[in-house]
Amino acid sequence: MGSVAKFEDLLTLVGDRGKWQYMIFFLTWIEGILIGFHHLSSVFLGYTPTHWCSYKDVSFPQGWSPEQQKSFSIPLDEEDNFQQCRMFDISSASIDADYDSAVAARTADLVKCSSWEYAMDMGWTTVSEWNLVCDRTALLSTVQGSYMGGVFVGCLFWGWASDKFGRRPSILVAAVIQIVSSIIASFSVNYIMFIFFRFLIAFSVSGVFECGFVLVTEIVAPELRTPFGIMTQFPFGIGASLLPLVAYFIKDWTALQLAISIPCTLLISFYWFIPESPRWLIQAGRFEEAKDILKKAAKVNGNTIPGDDELLGLIKALEDKDETAVENVDMSFAEKFGEAFKEIGMLFKTPQMRKRTINIFFSWLVVAMVYYGLSFNTKNIGGDIYVSNFISGFAEVVACVVIIPALSRYGRVKIYSGTFILGGIACIAVALVLWTTEKGSVVWLVISLAMTGKFLIAGTFALAYLYTAELFPTPVRNVAVGGASTFARIGSMSAPYIVDILGKVSPGIPAVIFGISSVLAGLAAMLLPETLNQKLPETVADVEAWKKPSKKSEPDCELAQVTKAPDAPEEHKLEE
Repeated sequence: MGSVAKFEDLLTLVGDRGKWQYMIFFLTWIEGILIGFHHLSSVFLGYTPTHWCSYKDVSFPQGWSPEQQKSFSIPLDEEDNFQQCRMFDISSASIDADYDSAVAARTADLVKCSSWEYAMDMGWTTVSEWNLVCDRTALLSTVQGSYMGGVFVGCLFWGWASDKFGRRPSILVAAVIQIVSSIIASFSVNYIMFIFFRFLIAFSVSGVFECGFVLVTEIVAPELRTPFGIMTQFPFGIGASLLPLVAYFIKDWTALQLAISIPCTLLISFYWFIPESPRWLIQAGRFEEAKDILKKAAKVNGNTIPGDDELLGLIKALEDKDETAVENVDMSFAEKFGEAFKEIGMLFKTPQMRKRTINIFFSWLVVAMVYYGLSFNTKNIGGDIYVSNFISGFAEVVACVVIIPALSRYGRVKIYSGTFILGGIACIAVALVLWTTEKGSVVWLVISLAMTGKFLIAGTFALAYLYTAELFPTPVRNVAVGGASTFARIGSMSAPYIVDILGKVSPGIPAVIFGISSVLAGLAAMLLPETLNQKLPETVADVEAWKKPSKKSEPDCELAQVTKAPDAPEEHKLEE
C-alpha cells in the first residue's frame, strides 16, 4: 500500500465520504435542532404579557363592572394604555357607590405595584410566575444572561476538555448533563432553581455541539468540509422554526420547557453511534484505538484496507513525521490546568497564529452580537411574535442552503467577508429608514431590510464554525473554536443591552452599531487565508508555513513577512 504523508491520505484508504461519515454527520443534527429550542426558548418561556397592578384588595361598591374597577384603579399612560407599574393610591380610601362621583373624588397620588395581574393570551410564563416586571425586570434579563453565561463557560471548558480527553467522552458527559438539567428545569419551584438549571443546559449544549462539529470536520474529505460544515448549522434553523409552532400550542412555561426537554433523550443514542476522532487518537498516541475505529469505518464504507500490522504501521508513520503526539501520562489537576493555558498561549505565540486568532475572535464577537441583536430587535419593528420567529428561523435554513454552492464557487474569504459587509449595509439602511420616515409608515420596508440583514448574518454564522476549524491546527483546533465561541457569547450578551437601552433613545442606534461593526468585521476578514479544498493544518508549523496563492499583483507584504517557509520555526520550538 506504500506510505501516507497526511491523515487525509490515510482517511482516503478507509473512505472519507462514505456511509460512516454520513451517519455521524446526521446524528449531530439531533443536537442542532435541540440548540434551536434551547437558545431561543426564552422568547416564549420569558414572554412579558400585558400586566397591571393587582387591585383585588380594594373594596369596590357592589354593581361595579370589572372594566369600571380597572379604570378606577389604574391610570393611563401617554398612549392611553393602562400603566403597568403604578396605580392610584386607593387602598384605604372610601369609594362612593356612584362611579362618576368616585372618579371625581379619587386621589391623583400614585403608588408602585406590590402585585400584578396578567393577560393570559400567551399563557402562564416565567414572568407571571415570579413577577419579573417593572423594578424586577433585571431579573428577567438575568435569565437570558445566565444562559449565555453557561454557554460562555461551556465554550472554555469543553474546548479544553475535548482536546485533552477526546471528542467522544466530552460529548457523552455533556449529553448526560443536558438531558438531566433540561428536564429538571421544567419542574423548577423558584427563580433561582430555574436559572441554575438553565445555566447547566447552556453549559452542556456547548459541549455536545462544538465537540460534535469538530469531530465531523476531522473525519471527512476536504471537499466535504464545506457542505458538512455548513449543514451542521442547518438543524438550528429547523429547531428555531419548530419552536414557535410548539409554543403556539403549548403556552404555559412548565409544559413548554418539558416539551423541548423530552427530545433531549435522543442524545442517549450517541453512546452507541458516536466514535472517537481517529485524528485525535493519533495525535494522542493511542494508535490501537485509532486502528480499530478506522477498520470499522472502512467496513461500514465497504472499503478494503491493509491488514492490522500494516495499517498500524501507516498510523505510526504519521506520528513519526509529525512528532506531535501527546504522551499518555497521568497529570495532576494543576498540570492539566497549566496545559490548558499552554494551548491557549499557542493561539497567540507565532505571527500567523496570532493574526488569525485576533481576527477570528473579533469576527465571532460581532457576528453573535448582530445575529442575536437582530433577533431581539423584532419586538421593536412590530409583527406577530410567532410569525416573526418562524420567519427568522426559516431565514437560517435558507441561508445554510444558499451558502453551500456560493462557497464552492467563491471560497471562504469572499463569502465570509461579503456577508458581513452586505449584512452591515442592510442594518445601516434600517437606521436610515427609521430616521427619515414617520414612525410606522413603512414597516414593511424596515422588516424587509432587517430580515435581509438577518439572512446574511445567519449565513456568516453558519460559515464561522467551519472556517474557524479549518484555520487552526489539530492540537488547538477545539480550543480555537471554543475560544471564538466565548467571544461570540460576549457579543450575544451585549446585544440585549444595545437593543433595550440604546434603542429607547432611538430605534436606529442599535441598527447603526450592528451595521458599522459588521462592515468592520467584513473588512478585517479579507486578510484571512483561503481554505477551500485545502488540507487541515496538523501543526502550528503548518500554519506558519502558509503562503498566499500567487497572483500577478504584488503579494501582501505583511503576510509575506510572517509566512516565509525557511524562517518557520521547528515544531518543538513552537511548543516550548
